[in-house]
Amino acid sequence: MQTAVPTLQDHLAGPIAAGAPAVHGALAVFPLFGPPPLLEYTSFAAGRERGVAIKELADGASVNHLLVFNGGAAPVLLHEGEAVLGAQQNRIFDCSVLVAAGATVRIPVSCVEHGRWDGSRHREAFAPAPQAAYPALRRIKARAAAAGLEAHAAQGAVWREVAEKAERMSAHAPTGAMADIYAGRQDRLGALVPPLQPGQTGALVAIGGAPAILDHVSRADVFADLYEPLVHGYALDALEAADAEPPTLEDAQAFLGRVLTSRLAHHDGIGLGRDVRLAEPGLTGAGLVAGEELVQLTVFGPGR
Repeated sequence: MQTAVPTLQDHLAGPIAAGAPAVHGALAVFPLFGPPPLLEYTSFAAGRERGVAIKELADGASVNHLLVFNGGAAPVLLHEGEAVLGAQQNRIFDCSVLVAAGATVRIPVSCVEHGRWDGSRHREAFAPAPQAAYPALRRIKARAAAAGLEAHAAQGAVWREVAEKAERMSAHAPTGAMADIYAGRQDRLGALVPPLQPGQTGALVAIGGAPAILDHVSRADVFADLYEPLVHGYALDALEAADAEPPTLEDAQAFLGRVLTSRLAHHDGIGLGRDVRLAEPGLTGAGLVAGEELVQLTVFGPGR
């Protein structure tokens, strides 16, 4: 039954629970387990084999927009922070979008490759990247949305964050590509990825001892496709953090409880469903509700 003040719990058929964390240095990953899903949909990585394509705009490329063609039989979820490679320059999705089967949707993106704009590759389809954007970059975009701005952050702020990250990590990135920051650290990052748990639908991540980000989707099979790219992003931020005592499982459950009971603001979505944003001091987050199901959720803790 809908409460007087809408919360995320209104869109869940059952509780979301946290499991014991996997801890590696500054990184602690608590697996999340949600109720059985209601909606059938797939990830972009799986959808590419079923007729899903992402390309530049047909009538002239735009740094901050792409076109998604879903030729498959099921909706496809594009997860906030996912990165795609190729075409005129690499991009990341600025918000989560659920694209209906048979639909073509224009989506907001940010460029994460400042030094390349290759018109000769205009017709090329994008490929999913092996890493998602790291939480510090994703937070910049989330704060812009929370301030009532467009779904995408100011492009200059994104380029500046990627450049500063590359400089701090001494990454060789001749085109300013976020992907190059990850390239020389695959062994270190891979060692920080804990095994995916059966039925896992999300992760609550602490970096340097404090809750940093929560990611959740309603389907365990879709989260499985997103898992390694997302965790590589978490791990990249953790490489810059000092080791610290992780939160307890009780702390994680308390944080999760606060998230799920936070007040919500509803907005029109870009594809299927509605965009929901948390309206709670100290938390920044947004999700996607389709029908009455919480399909996707990303929440940032009160960190920097």
